[in-house]
Amino acid sequence: MRDTIERKPLFVIAAEVSAELNRGVKIAKQLQLVASNARALALRAGESAAGFRPVTDSIDELVLLTFHSSNTINLQAQQLSQIATERTRAQCVLKQLNHVEQRSTEAKFLSSLNQAKQRANKDYQQLNTLFTLKAKSLKEALQELYDQLRIAQIISTMLSVEASKVDERYRVQLNAIAESVTEFSDAIRHHVSLSLKLFSLFL
Repeated sequence: MRDTIERKPLFVIAAEVSAELNRGVKIAKQLQLVASNARALALRAGESAAGFRPVTDSIDELVLLTFHSSNTINLQAQQLSQIATERTRAQCVLKQLNHVEQRSTEAKFLSSLNQAKQRANKDYQQLNTLFTLKAKSLKEALQELYDQLRIAQIISTMLSVEASKVDERYRVQLNAIAESVTEFSDAIRHHVSLSLKLFSLFL
């Protein structure tokens, strides 16, 4: 697995991260539907389900968090891919200049060649530093999203507690909603986890 990932160009990995996050967003849309169903069911259940409604708002917040974070991370992944391309280009220029220097025998060209090498090396070092910073920032954003999604377990527990208080007619359905929250949020975290693994080799 490690060797396979290391051979992949960064733009390919960025695309794979984007794909994983998009899968998570699709699941989040299903979770949004679950929240709508829970809200409608709570209304039918009446006062006994009054505590259920605020919890459904927490589900909506979780969905919005997933949407917003995924969009932000996708943009970061695209920027990182562009920086990696520029870094590779700068590295190639530096290698070519080194090659020319090794073959050059005329001292009059060495001064201008050294200046060109210094500029190329400076460009490469700056891009390399920028790449490292952006890669770290991207990984931190993914980790933060992964950690924040843990709140789904708390939401699911709260839903189960509230479900035990409602009229027995609605209890089974509300418990099923609690299970769906756990199932969908775990699936989203799985895709975020895969994205984290893709970038773990760059730091």
